[in-house]
Amino acid sequence: MKTKFVIALDVGGTFIKSSLVMNGCSIQASQFQVPSLASEDASTTLQQFMTIMQYQYMFGTTLSNDLSAAVWHFGIAFPGPFDYEQGISYIQGLCKFESLYGMNLKKIIRSLLEANNDQPWAAALVHAPIRFENDAKLFALGISTLFPQERFISLTLGTGLGSAFIDQGKIRIEGEGVPGNGELYDKPYRHTMIDEVFSRPGILHAAQERGFWIEGMDVKELADLARQGNLAYQQVFEEFGSCLAEMLDPYIVGFGAQRLVLGGQIAKSFDVFGPALEQGLLPHHLSIYLYI
Repeated sequence: MKTKFVIALDVGGTFIKSSLVMNGCSIQASQFQVPSLASEDASTTLQQFMTIMQYQYMFGTTLSNDLSAAVWHFGIAFPGPFDYEQGISYIQGLCKFESLYGMNLKKIIRSLLEANNDQPWAAALVHAPIRFENDAKLFALGISTLFPQERFISLTLGTGLGSAFIDQGKIRIEGEGVPGNGELYDKPYRHTMIDEVFSRPGILHAAQERGFWIEGMDVKELADLARQGNLAYQQVFEEFGSCLAEMLDPYIVGFGAQRLVLGGQIAKSFDVFGPALEQGLLPHHLSIYLYI
């Protein structure tokens, strides 16, 4: 029986998380994360992918005595906008992966492996099928195994805002209360669009507008100051939570969501924006559950 390996990458604006999946099971010892280098030039970012792929192949050699019987695949979760079928990135103006705009990553990854064909790891992987899918949708699909009978909205809050609408373990991209393709990031909110408010740049901009931002501060530093009782920074996160509830209200009602799932780096600061979010949802959504 052939061993099926999948080299899995979850590519985010801050980190790339990776795992080797063997015959359908993620190998915990193979799991790690590295900086995504999303603001670097294309060559640097792509080399990071190659380094991860080489590492996971070498890890796989420790698990199988007969690599000649092994079948290799790549599964890559990637933020949008992105042509997932063709493997082409269309990310622009979102402070990440600008250098990959318009590139066919399937073809480029294949060509980089071919260029290193004299190396055993590259030779073994050069014909491996490559599949891309939206990172936020795959995150939600994974979470759905915990709530297989539920209808819920999932958000990944980080460099940008990712979203997915899940109904009984299936991704919904249309229907009552579901925005086109299940994507919220480019929908209007007040005088801008959702992604520009509910994201890392959105929080930093809110702090900067109020004169609370200092050079070098990131969301984590702002949240730490809020936790320490600094009222100015508490106000930034309270407004973030209240606005998030306001933005989500029509989608929760329209979709009939039973649960709201939050992930991504900003979800780690739920303790400072969560109370305002819960308070904002309370009037109309007494039965909605939150899962962080």
